[in-house]
Amino acid sequence: MFPTVRVSFSGVRSDQRYAVLMDIVPVDNKRYRYAYHRSSWLVAGKADPPAPCRLYLHPDSPFTGEQLRKQVVSFEKVKLTNNEMDKNGQVC
Repeated sequence: MFPTVRVSFSGVRSDQRYAVLMDIVPVDNKRYRYAYHRSSWLVAGKADPPAPCRLYLHPDSPFTGEQLRKQVVSFEKVKLTNNEMDKNGQVC
């Protein structure tokens, strides 16, 4: 996914295990595209109806609380699609 989503955590218990998931939800009724030359998102028309919820589990999950405090978790391998029939684990 571009741009890459990176997250860091605080306030987690070091003796617990945590699953890290990503959920992408629409914020409005517009379609956006990323303009590389401007490094920004631009409105590109009206959005499709919302797709059913599909969570993406980080491939390194579960993490210990200690791991989450020491590292940044990156979602650079997430693939987005608008194909609701996708069976490859991509996020719609």
